[in-house]
Amino acid sequence: MKILSLIDLLPQWLFVLLYPIPALFLLWVFHRLFQKYAPHWKLEDRDENMAAGGIASAAALTGIVLAFVLALTNQTVDSYQSQVSVEAAQIRNLDKLLIASGEEKIKSCRKDLLSYTQSIVNDEWPQLQYQNGSTVTSKLLTQFDSCILAVDRKAQSEIAAYLDIVKSSSQMTESRETRISNSQSLLPPLFWMVMHLGLLFTIILSALSFYTPGKIRVINCSLQIVTLCIIMALNIILDRPYGGSNGISNQPLVDVIEHLQSIK
Repeated sequence: MKILSLIDLLPQWLFVLLYPIPALFLLWVFHRLFQKYAPHWKLEDRDENMAAGGIASAAALTGIVLAFVLALTNQTVDSYQSQVSVEAAQIRNLDKLLIASGEEKIKSCRKDLLSYTQSIVNDEWPQLQYQNGSTVTSKLLTQFDSCILAVDRKAQSEIAAYLDIVKSSSQMTESRETRISNSQSLLPPLFWMVMHLGLLFTIILSALSFYTPGKIRVINCSLQIVTLCIIMALNIILDRPYGGSNGISNQPLVDVIEHLQSIK
């Protein structure tokens, strides 16, 4: 999508500032078209009051929906961040189980666990903003699982420790699948179509009231449109939780990598 490539190319703060510009340009275009092709539509006082009420209603309804979705999206981002912290804790706990097992063959799997965790940060994390996982990370996870399964269990105590490792490994794998699935949870295109239609109706109503434009009227209508566009831009950014500097942080996983490297 073109709009997503624009977000990738621009800093997020600049994207928010630039997003209202097309709407303001469209407002000016509609104003000129109405003046040129429908000069007899000049509004009287009563009609201007109705237009002002329509502008306020359209802007309010669109703004309320966008603000509500913005709050939900922000809450979702916080939830996804917590899940990343849980995944990091699972990797850390799994490493402790590998060390505590006492078996050299099991302890040797720590290298594969470290490689897998590093791949999450270096290979897979950049792909999450495109709603994809990494094949490199998948191969390293399979390599780690193969290392665990290749261990020969004999004593009862070894079997108990091995089962704990397998259980923790399964939880780690499930967390990865959840993280990739979360990156694919986006607002549907129908939502954005309806929101942009609401914005378009607000622009048209604003243009209708510009036959005799006063400074206050122009500023008032323009600010309403700019406000709607800014809220819409924030929703677009937060709807891509794994993209941009203000998205979900991989710092918990980076901290785990440092922890794994510090223990020999």
